[in-house]
Amino acid sequence: MVVPHQLGKVIEGLAARPEVEAILLGGSRANGESADKDSDWDLYVFVTADVPVDARQGLLGPLTTRLELGNQFWETEDNGELNDGTAFDLVYRNLDAFTDAVARVVEGFQASTGYTTCLWANLSSSHILFDRLGRAAAAQARFQVAYPRALQEAVVAKNWPLVGHGIPNYRDQVAKALKRGDWVAAQHRLSAYLASVFDLVFAANGRPHPGEKRLAAASAQLPSLPSDWGQLLGAIDRANQGARADLVRSLSSLSSALGLFLIRQGLLTAPEPRTKPATERAPKPQEPAPAPRGPLTVYTDGGCIGNPGKGAWAYLVDDGQGRAEDTGGDALTTNNKMELQAVIEALSAISQRPDWKDRPIVIHTDSQYVRNGITAWIKTWAANGWKTASKEPVKNQDLWMELQRWDQSLHPQWKWVKGHAGNVNNERCDALVRRTMEQM
Repeated sequence: MVVPHQLGKVIEGLAARPEVEAILLGGSRANGESADKDSDWDLYVFVTADVPVDARQGLLGPLTTRLELGNQFWETEDNGELNDGTAFDLVYRNLDAFTDAVARVVEGFQASTGYTTCLWANLSSSHILFDRLGRAAAAQARFQVAYPRALQEAVVAKNWPLVGHGIPNYRDQVAKALKRGDWVAAQHRLSAYLASVFDLVFAANGRPHPGEKRLAAASAQLPSLPSDWGQLLGAIDRANQGARADLVRSLSSLSSALGLFLIRQGLLTAPEPRTKPATERAPKPQEPAPAPRGPLTVYTDGGCIGNPGKGAWAYLVDDGQGRAEDTGGDALTTNNKMELQAVIEALSAISQRPDWKDRPIVIHTDSQYVRNGITAWIKTWAANGWKTASKEPVKNQDLWMELQRWDQSLHPQWKWVKGHAGNVNNERCDALVRRTMEQM
């Protein structure tokens, strides 16, 4: 490892101190791939006792144009700039305390809300420059292990509720802050949301979290990602910089994709539709069975401006006594995604209504893509490893898999209806879609 000449003098001076047992080069400079001209040189100085301040001043003072000793913002640090322009951070640590902290995570499976495995990654990726007794190398060897499954599960248990639909969750907190006009709180919760999201993605791939910098680029190199990962992150970035009204919708889209990704990775259980509780008593034999109820009539629609662009979905459920409807949208999506999302949202809503339990369901969609996909194509796709006849990956696989689960649980009947042909319920859904897109 080649270091700047003056930084080499700093390393030699520190290595000569009896309190110093190891010096490691970390951060982007350790691997060289992600470093740029503005990257600092991060040196982790492992000590058995404090190096006296006057000794550090005597070593660093003549070599620096700027110097601050003993900063305590995060850890004990000396920060400055050498005479040759090299910016540096000297971070002082105790090796036993540091390895204990890593062990609590890697061997004790202790998860955090974001950045769970950063210290592990820091130790593993750092380059040893000086190691008096070989203890730093031994620590690195100790933790050169595969990402434990129990730790993956702990990261999901700790972070998913805050990203998904727990009480509390970050998306709801962002929405409340925006509603109050509190952009500072919204930004704070957005940062926490993204910290948990990246913790989950790296954990699901069995990779230690590399730290806070260049996370979008680092995650793009992972072997497995939520569907449309880059587009969803981009939508959040654009919404945060521009129309914050789209921010919550963008977060919801990423959370949905992430949830399905974790299900595929076997780290999250798919939500099951409501079933009859085991403790619920059956009707007494002498009581007449309730009269059969008619089917739930469902209409769905989805649309998009731009394709890809901003889009919306809507559904209407008629149970014979009244109607329920809902609509929503995404800042960056496609027409087919919204058609699929509309049906998924409708079936999810039905599963949560006790008075709709066990009712037959008839779904009307004006999308041949949805009807043919769920009734015919999906069986072949699944049998072929989610590949099309031309061996290409099936588009919108995550949504198709979610829809398949609902189809297998609720067994709806699927009907195609021609769009924009005067069907009142279809036109109502179309109007809801257009209204939602206009408001985005």
